[in-house]
Amino acid sequence: MRHSFQVDLRGVVDLLSAHLYSSPDVYVRELVQNAVDALAARGPEADDRPVVIECHERPGGPPLLSVEDEGVGLTVPEVHELLATIGSSSKRDGLLGPDVDYLGRFGIGLLSCFLVSDDIRVVSRSVRGGPGVSWRGHSDGTYELRELADGEGRATPGTTVWVTARPGLEDRLHAATVRQLVRRYAGLLARPILLRTSAGEERLAGRPLPWAGQDTERLLAWGEAELGERFLDAVPLGLPAAGLTGVAFVLSTSPSPSSRQRHRVHLKRMLLSDAVDGLLPDWAFFVRVVVDTSALQPLASREGLYEDATLAAVREGLGTALRSWLAGLADRDPQRLQRLVRVHALALKALAVHDDELLRLFAPWLPVDTSLGRMTLTEVMARGPVRYAGTAEDFSQMAQVATAESICLVNAGYTYDEELLLRLPDVLPGVDVERVDPEDLAAVLRPVIAADQAGAAALVARCRTVLAPFSCDVEVREFSPASLPSLYTAGDGARFARELDETRQVADSFWGPMLGRIAAAQPVSREATLVLNWRHPVVRRLAGQVGGDALRTAVEVLYLQALLLGRHPLRGRETTLLSGALGRLIEGSLHGA
Repeated sequence: MRHSFQVDLRGVVDLLSAHLYSSPDVYVRELVQNAVDALAARGPEADDRPVVIECHERPGGPPLLSVEDEGVGLTVPEVHELLATIGSSSKRDGLLGPDVDYLGRFGIGLLSCFLVSDDIRVVSRSVRGGPGVSWRGHSDGTYELRELADGEGRATPGTTVWVTARPGLEDRLHAATVRQLVRRYAGLLARPILLRTSAGEERLAGRPLPWAGQDTERLLAWGEAELGERFLDAVPLGLPAAGLTGVAFVLSTSPSPSSRQRHRVHLKRMLLSDAVDGLLPDWAFFVRVVVDTSALQPLASREGLYEDATLAAVREGLGTALRSWLAGLADRDPQRLQRLVRVHALALKALAVHDDELLRLFAPWLPVDTSLGRMTLTEVMARGPVRYAGTAEDFSQMAQVATAESICLVNAGYTYDEELLLRLPDVLPGVDVERVDPEDLAAVLRPVIAADQAGAAALVARCRTVLAPFSCDVEVREFSPASLPSLYTAGDGARFARELDETRQVADSFWGPMLGRIAAAQPVSREATLVLNWRHPVVRRLAGQVGGDALRTAVEVLYLQALLLGRHPLRGRETTLLSGALGRLIEGSLHGA
C-alpha cells in the first residue's frame, strides 16, 4: 500500500528559521522576488509597472504589510499548486512560462513569511481570465481557499500579499525597518519599487548599477559609504559570458590568508548575501568584491552559491582579471603598486609563487626580512648571490654574526619566501640562490691566526670534554661582533637528535627503549657546534692558565648563553645545568669577596 508523506508545517518553518535562512529579514527579499517574477511573467506590457509595498500601522493591533504587483496573477489550480505545495517552483513546473528570466527557483519563498507572521493572505487574479482567488495560510499548516465573486478582491490582474506581524516581531514590519530591508535586498533592481507609508510614497529601486561607468575615485567613495570601510583601490570587473559586472575593492589592511572571504553578490540585481565565500581564487584574499551576475546558481537559502562548473569558470575569470589589473598597474601607477605591495605582500607572494610573469613583474617590490633589515628582492639581488636561512630558527642563530660581517642573509622562514627565492633563477637569468645552514656559517668564519692556533687547539680539547654530554662540538674562530663570545649552530639533524635525546630522558620504560632504537637508526649527522670567538677577552683568558672547575663553569655559561641568544629552548638537563652553573658563579664571587 502506498502512502503520502505528511508534512508538519510548523516543523518546516522552524527548520527554515534555524538552518536555512540566517535571518527572518529575508521575508522582504522573498516577497519582492515573487512580485518581480510575476511581472516578468506577464511580459512586455508590464515592463514599466512597479512593485508597491505598503506599511499599515494599526493602533492597538500588530502592523500589517502588503506587497502588490500587476503581474501575471494566479488561477485557482495554480494557487493549489504553488502556495499549498512545499517546494513546487513556478519556474520549474513552467506554470508561469519557461523562457522568462526569473529571480526565484525553489518554490519555498513564501514560507519565509512565516518567520515573522502566523498569518499570510494572498489575493490574486490571473491575466488568463477566470475568477479571482483568495488564499489564507496559517503557520499551523492549514489554509483556506475560495473563489471570489465579481467585484470582490482585485479588479485587475495581479497579486497582493498581506502579512501580519507575529507578537514579538512587530519591529520587522515597521516602516523604517521595511525601508532598510528593501534597499538592502532589492535596491539594485531595475524594476521600480514604491514604498508607501503614513509619511508618503518613495521610490527605492529602479536605478542604474552604482558602479557602472564610474572612475576610481567615485568607486572608492561609493565603496566606503556602502561597505563601511576605506579601500586602497577599486578594480572594475566584467565577465560578459557570465552576465557579471561589479568592482573589486583592495583592502587597506592585510587579512589572514586563512580568513573567510566575504563578498557581496547580487543575482539578477537581487542581493544574495554580503558574505559569499568561494567566488575568488584563494590567493585573492586581499580584495573584497561586489558583483551582480545572471549565470550563477544560488543555494536553496539564496545566501550562498552552488558549486558547479559555472562557478569554477567565473572564479578563474575573476582571477585572470585581477592578475591583468596588477600587471597593468606597474606601468600606469608604480607608486600605487608599491603601496599595495607594502600592505599585501603575503597575498602577492602567494600569487607570484605560481605565476612566472607576476614573479618577474613584482620581484622589484616584494619585501623580505634580512640580517641587514627589511629589503626588497631587488636590493638583495644587487648585493650578489642570494643567501637565505630556510627556517626562522636557523636565521636567529646566524643573524647576529651575519649582520656584523655585513652578510646579507634572508630569513626565508615565512610563508612563500623560500619558494619564491628558489624560483628566482627560473625567471631572472643570472641570479644565484643558496641556502645557508648554521653549520655552513661556522665553516666560513675566519680561523685564528697561525701564532694562536696552538692555544686555540688546546682550548678546544678542554671544552669538548665539558660539552660532550650535550652532543655539542667546539670550534674556535674569529668573527664579529667582538662583543659576542660564542655562537651555537645546529642543523636540522642535530636539532632532531637533541630533542629525541631529551625525550628519552623523561620517557617511561616502554617508550625509552623505542626512542633509543629510533635514535640508533638515524643517519650520522654533524653535531651541534659551540663556536668560541677568539676576539672576545673571556675566550682568550680561558686559553690561559685556568683551573678545571673555573673552565667548566665558564664553558657551561657560554654554552647556555649561546642557546638563549639563538632562541633555543632549554631542555631538562640544560635547565639543571643553568642552576648549577649559576650556583657556582655565586659561590665563587662570595669567596672572592
